[in-house]
Amino acid sequence: MGSSTGTAGDETQAEKRVGGNLLPRTRLVEALCGARSVRVVLLEAPAGYSKSTTLKLWDEADGRPFAWVRCESRYSDPALLANALVSALGETGIDPEIHESLRSPVPDLNLLLERVANAIDGLDPFVLVVDDAHLLESDAAWQVLYSAISALPDGSQVAVATRVRPGLPVGRLRARRELFELGMSDLALTRGESRQLLANLDLDLGERADEIHEKAEGWPAALYLAGLSIRQGSDARPEAARFDGGDRVVVEYFREEFFQEMPGHKARFLLETSMLEELGGPLCDAVTGGTGSLETLQELAGENALVVPLDRGSTRFRYHHLFRDMLRSEMRLRDPDAEPVLHHRAAEWLAANGDIARATDHAIASGDLELAGAYIWLDSPDLLSRGRIATIDRWFEAIGEDRIAQIPALILARAHREIAMGRGDETFYWLSVAEREIGEDLPVYGDVFTLRATIGPDGAAGMMSDGQRAAELMSPSSPFQVAAKLYIGVGMYLIGDERARDLLRETAREAAMISAIIQAMALVQLALMELDEGRVDAAYDYAARARDQVEMSGLRILGAMSLVYVVLALTKAELGRTEEAVADLETGSRIGAGIVDYIVWHEAELVLCRSRTLLKVGRFDQADRELDRAEAAIERVPDSPLLRRWLEDCRAELEKVRGSNGAPISLTKAELSTLQFLPSHHSFRSIGDQLYLSQNTVKTQANSLYRKLGVNSRAEAVMEGRRLGLLKGE
Repeated sequence: MGSSTGTAGDETQAEKRVGGNLLPRTRLVEALCGARSVRVVLLEAPAGYSKSTTLKLWDEADGRPFAWVRCESRYSDPALLANALVSALGETGIDPEIHESLRSPVPDLNLLLERVANAIDGLDPFVLVVDDAHLLESDAAWQVLYSAISALPDGSQVAVATRVRPGLPVGRLRARRELFELGMSDLALTRGESRQLLANLDLDLGERADEIHEKAEGWPAALYLAGLSIRQGSDARPEAARFDGGDRVVVEYFREEFFQEMPGHKARFLLETSMLEELGGPLCDAVTGGTGSLETLQELAGENALVVPLDRGSTRFRYHHLFRDMLRSEMRLRDPDAEPVLHHRAAEWLAANGDIARATDHAIASGDLELAGAYIWLDSPDLLSRGRIATIDRWFEAIGEDRIAQIPALILARAHREIAMGRGDETFYWLSVAEREIGEDLPVYGDVFTLRATIGPDGAAGMMSDGQRAAELMSPSSPFQVAAKLYIGVGMYLIGDERARDLLRETAREAAMISAIIQAMALVQLALMELDEGRVDAAYDYAARARDQVEMSGLRILGAMSLVYVVLALTKAELGRTEEAVADLETGSRIGAGIVDYIVWHEAELVLCRSRTLLKVGRFDQADRELDRAEAAIERVPDSPLLRRWLEDCRAELEKVRGSNGAPISLTKAELSTLQFLPSHHSFRSIGDQLYLSQNTVKTQANSLYRKLGVNSRAEAVMEGRRLGLLKGE
């Protein structure tokens, strides 16, 4: 027997009861055990075709450990799916450090895929079961799963159970003979299996069993429900057995037979809690307005296999999906006005108990979008810093643009989402909406000033005044207090106020517990301050800390983080680490691609720091083009002497390197590398050995260097390189 190690939706108890004692799946289990050479097992069929039961029976028959992930709609967020996959595999030998690194979701999909692959690589053979995979609605989530498939060690498999076609490259897997498929026709019961199932329910129906099989078309859930209906009826004789296959008849069965046989309080409990994905005693008490829900759940689980325990202590449950769908349908027929009220109760209880994400789902379902907006806004600092962009976008899509623009908290959350992603045009649009829709009498009025301070439309002084106003109006416990402090500090730095250093240090410390984004931005400003003072090593330390925070949190896809890599590149250029500086500069450009008319101060710093770096690494023509853009950027921060000084210094340095025709000099990376060796005693042959180049190649690069610098000898090239800042003087 295999060892089930899954932690994300363990169904072992209920599946054992139904599968082990009732449902004959021997032929399918034998087929699965014989298909160990393929990488992917796909079970694709509608609800009620015993996909989970079949997989559980395979688990019991196979000697490998099985790790189970039961998908939920929130796992469409690739960060959450990656975490669930590795959590489920936690007992199969994953490196504890890798496992720990995946506890915090990240938005950088490439980093997620790399982490998942690293987690799985080298494990002993196992089977990863991904149940209810039809709930994964994003391409990014399927990419995470395919990454896990691609990284499987020899002898391991991934089994995917889904109601619809999965987002995997099924054709490619099939062509490579890496896929074993069980479809609806395979999973449907044969005539003999249907008879056996009904016999296992202590029903001897003779030929009527075949009639029920035909009407149910082999649908295991329908046959099981038919058997329960007949067994619980007053007349279980074969001639009295009646059942029609199909969803309509199954729903009628529940209405006419199941609820009639059940005490009224239990039937009402099932209906009122059917809108919950996961059930527990206190939550169900809150939703139903009653008491004793845990005892009711335990009784129901003992009476009916369709109430599934999720833990060994029988404190957490879920309803079989088909059962839940039928309950919800019946609830809407009986009391169509009740569901929003029930969702609202669930939202309030979940929020009060710290589960803001699930509370938000229920608030949206209840139709109380004001409450949903409050939850999203409350959780947005953590959501953004932990890379939950896909989750935020799912909520926004469910709410709709028109309603977002009418709800103050959602307006603010949407604006900050666009800021994090580097979408300048959308940022300014949502700022205008916030200023129009959010009045002084609203609790989030202070947050409008935080938004203004973030964007900086009124320059450095405006950032300071808006940040101070925000701090005064917001609750002292608001997580956005640290954001206000950041923008006050940035404003001070831009106008040359010495108090900025202490304030930004304080911000970096406080943000460590609140927001990786804010902490990285504070560290970057401190790095720039150290560069201004000529303390390059200290500047590098700050910039590297900011980069490490971005990497650790997986924030590289956020456009705002481009500044971190550009400032890091500048510090490396100052230290003479030219190739590394160029690489970081390119990373910053990729992250910030498309940023135009963005946060005012951020864009000005970004373009100027890029220009300064390009000058340091000899990319003079690129620097010249960037300075034209920098000129426009700093016009939006007219009260910053610091930015103006940076621009003037760059212009002056560029003038130094212009030739007689006024065109800027541009050195290649190879020429810059060669230049670094010219002050030494090394011969061209020795330089070539260190650069892994031939002596002739080094000579060619040196001659090209002399020509561009307008010199005739090695000594003159060294002197000119130092004058231009491309080499450090003694």
